[in-house]
Amino acid sequence: MQEKIVEIIVYLLEEFQTGEVAPPNYTDLSKELISRGYTENEINLAISWVFDHFQDNTQDTYDNIKYNPQSARVLNEVEKLIISPQAYGYLLQLRQLGLISESELEFVIERAISLGNSTIGVEDMKNIIAALLFSMEDNNHHDGFLFQKGSNTVH
Repeated sequence: MQEKIVEIIVYLLEEFQTGEVAPPNYTDLSKELISRGYTENEINLAISWVFDHFQDNTQDTYDNIKYNPQSARVLNEVEKLIISPQAYGYLLQLRQLGLISESELEFVIERAISLGNSTIGVEDMKNIIAALLFSMEDNNHHDGFLFQKGSNTVH
């Protein structure tokens, strides 16, 4: 379910960024998302998450590293072997939309490499992002490990 909420969040941020929804008509957005197969609960959770995380423009408390806004993260050769171009493009899209910070982008890349999969695709990347976003919110991360709700699996 968390992956679906991330998909909705990405959709909402894209809509807000393009300016096609100004001011946002949440009824129309909800109808559109319901027609795409999302539930009202998922939509409400995503909208709440966007409001909670984008109300103020304060920087993350753990984001002490200063980044040049015009800079772009380039994968090294090992990272290119593991992270598919589509998954990396999805990750860059989330960064561009402001869903994740530069330090979170680095964290996601580290997490993807540490999974040990031969290739990380878009669905794998969505799982990592969902675990990151919702574990920080629920405080389900311990010593750098991510625990999804209801699971003892370390990610």
